[in-house]
Amino acid sequence: MYFAKSFLVAGGLASVSQAHMLLRTPAPYTSPQLQNGPLAPDGSNYPCQSTGGGFTGTATTMAKGSTQKMGFTGQAVHSGGSCQISITYDEQPNKQSSFKVIHSIQGGCPARNVNGNAGNDPAAAAPDEYEFTIPDDIPNGKATLAWSWLNKGGNREFYMNCAPIEITGAEGSASALAALPDMLIANIAPGGTCATTEGIDIEFPNPGKSVETNPGAKLGPPTGQCGASGAGSGNASSNAQPATTPAVRGRRPFRA
Repeated sequence: MYFAKSFLVAGGLASVSQAHMLLRTPAPYTSPQLQNGPLAPDGSNYPCQSTGGGFTGTATTMAKGSTQKMGFTGQAVHSGGSCQISITYDEQPNKQSSFKVIHSIQGGCPARNVNGNAGNDPAAAAPDEYEFTIPDDIPNGKATLAWSWLNKGGNREFYMNCAPIEITGAEGSASALAALPDMLIANIAPGGTCATTEGIDIEFPNPGKSVETNPGAKLGPPTGQCGASGAGSGNASSNAQPATTPAVRGRRPFRA
């Protein structure tokens, strides 16, 4: 269900005591659970930082074939990392939702050319923006767009914010949607044993056709069981298949 657009930084959507990153553009859901930190390691608030729905917000209209922009709030960019932009047609995403990737960014996301953090102001607008295209052959209708981030520096974490969107244009097909790769999930329970290595910009096993690889990226694969054909698990109940590298688990002490 969609209501009036709202964005709060203190006492609502994002706690200023947590200096991480928050999706700014397109406007995220206004769930009171939304914060600028990573998802819980046990996956209890997967997907989209939800523990049981309650997503509200004004949908951003996106025409098929159009170029859209994504931007963030915050400065704790953890040396960047790799991100994916995915969609599900569930307006209230849940653990069984299938997130299909429409764009992958390898290295330099959510900030380019930053070693460590860009500052400590969680309310500052991050300078870098990223462009992505809405596929012209997927179905029309209300949907949820997800930003997921596997950070390069600091703890092994998984970030995910979501936004309500409405896709318009010529009629598409469910088969075109199904052909898109699943979103890669790592470092949290729904991802099985799929994990990332500190200091590495994840090179997605199945990034899809739309890929941005930023200069200077130190690319490397995820480790452990990372979904069918190494493509990751788009929902918490998918059966993981072994990847070719051994699992690396555990959380290291945080380094800001």
